[in-house]
Amino acid sequence: MAEVDGASPKEQILEACRRDNVDLFHEVHEGISNGQSKERVAEFFNSITDTMGNYLLHVCASYGSYDVMDELLNVEFLECDPLTRRDKETPIHSAVKYGNEREVDLGEAMATMLIEAGGDPRVKDSHGRKPSQICTPRTEQLRKKLLEAEYVMNEGLKSGQQQDEDEGPTGSASDSE
Repeated sequence: MAEVDGASPKEQILEACRRDNVDLFHEVHEGISNGQSKERVAEFFNSITDTMGNYLLHVCASYGSYDVMDELLNVEFLECDPLTRRDKETPIHSAVKYGNEREVDLGEAMATMLIEAGGDPRVKDSHGRKPSQICTPRTEQLRKKLLEAEYVMNEGLKSGQQQDEDEGPTGSASDSE
């Protein structure tokens, strides 16, 4: 008879993401963090996908697992915008889909949390669509938030570039008063 050890840490983390099981998440996180650098811990979480090629944040967003998503985003060096294997979607795309198909408020809360953690709402999927472009009429408020976040990010990049270009003497070059 084969020896059975139970679920692997990867399987347990995926299950925690599917079931929004914060206790299981903490149990596995503590087990793999023991003596490991923050980079190695992040590498573990960043490398996990389900059988469809969805990363942990996608799994959380697809199942409405807000609390585990929040815990995952607390992991230093976690990739906020991994792309799914099939459609090259970000976790924000998955959160929008959750809002479109299930609970609008929860989908909006997850998308907002992802953006606040560093997710980029401007990333397009393999069909050329940004998360704001897959919103339905029932997620119109979410679409507005996504467009606002896109605008802020675009303006932040422009103002950051402008500041870099403007650095230098600000006074007049003449000696006259």
